[in-house]
Amino acid sequence: MQLNTITELLRIPGYKITHMISCRKSSIEFLLKREEDKACVCSGCGKVHNTAVHSEGRVLVEDLPISGKRVYLHIPKRKSVCLEDGSIRVEEIEWVRGRFTKRFVEHVYRLTSITTNKEAGWFLGIDDETVYRLDKGMLEELAQEKIEKVKAPRHMSVDEVAWQKWHKYVTNVVDVDRRKVIWNHDGRGKTTLDTFYHKIGTWGCKRIKAVASDGAKGFLSSTKEHAKNALIVLDHFHVKKYLNEAVDVVRKEELRKARQQGHEELGQILHCNKRFILMQNTVTNKQKDILDKLSTLNERVYKAMLLKDQFLSIYVEGNLRVAYANLKAWIGAAIRSGILSFVELGYKFFRKRHYVLNYFVCKITSAISEGINNKIKRLKRMAYGYRDVKYFLLKIHQHCGLLDPKLST
Repeated sequence: MQLNTITELLRIPGYKITHMISCRKSSIEFLLKREEDKACVCSGCGKVHNTAVHSEGRVLVEDLPISGKRVYLHIPKRKSVCLEDGSIRVEEIEWVRGRFTKRFVEHVYRLTSITTNKEAGWFLGIDDETVYRLDKGMLEELAQEKIEKVKAPRHMSVDEVAWQKWHKYVTNVVDVDRRKVIWNHDGRGKTTLDTFYHKIGTWGCKRIKAVASDGAKGFLSSTKEHAKNALIVLDHFHVKKYLNEAVDVVRKEELRKARQQGHEELGQILHCNKRFILMQNTVTNKQKDILDKLSTLNERVYKAMLLKDQFLSIYVEGNLRVAYANLKAWIGAAIRSGILSFVELGYKFFRKRHYVLNYFVCKITSAISEGINNKIKRLKRMAYGYRDVKYFLLKIHQHCGLLDPKLST
């Protein structure tokens, strides 16, 4: 009666518990027996063969723990001749993955979605390499089912993130409506994004209505070539980043001059520990006093800040015609300012003015991509980096995409 209860508890299809081999403080072992003799499923070709059994033995497989004890199953396994190549093959059992049950592997996959491989291994009592192997195998199996056939998004965002030093990047395509990574690949630029467009095909490319990106030449040229009907949006997240970088260039130049001239008060205001005051869109009263003082001490930095604020005011207007007039006026003011970083930025926005204005036609941004990039960087820090880029791509899908175990709960 007790063994029947354990059989019901374990719920192993086609097998029953016949003996409890051992019951120690930290582990328990059971002997299993097939309830009925069925033909072997060949592990080589995956087909059912009704050939005679060559030999029979046992394998030791770990299952999910019970009451804090690790559970080991002694499973009978047969060998038979494969009709495809004539080799002697071990039978394949559907719910077994190597030395572990399938549900144990799924448990590892769920654990690694919330913690590191090292900590998951410590919790389960297995080494890091085994966790990596089980997790990667499970992710590859799920990837075949869930992300191999990519469904073309209507609104997408594309961005790259570094996965190693020396300019090693991965490109992520995000479905803005679903807020999930739907495709990624090692590398960046036109060739990499071309791979995505080829994967979704001509019909999929026609389905795309808008693409948000950082304005990189490779992404722009690839999108214009394949998704010809899509609006390309240079979103305001990256626009603000360009503006902040231009202001920071001016700050560094004026800080260097202030130090050479011995202007301590100006040097303190322009010091790097106060640079974030110049980057913020809203400031406190204390920060406002600092900015007011800066306006009297250094006209060049103050003019750069005014140009930044003037550009950001363009996004306040929801009307495309008004935004066009304001952008045109800003580009002229930036070029006439004589501040090199803003002159270059003025010409840059002139070349990409259509992409800037497309935001007022289809208000999508790559902000979700930037949020996902932050999650990816956190993932990379947790693991202290990744050597296997294919595994890294799968982990991105696990944490930020369609392989997230939370989606199936």
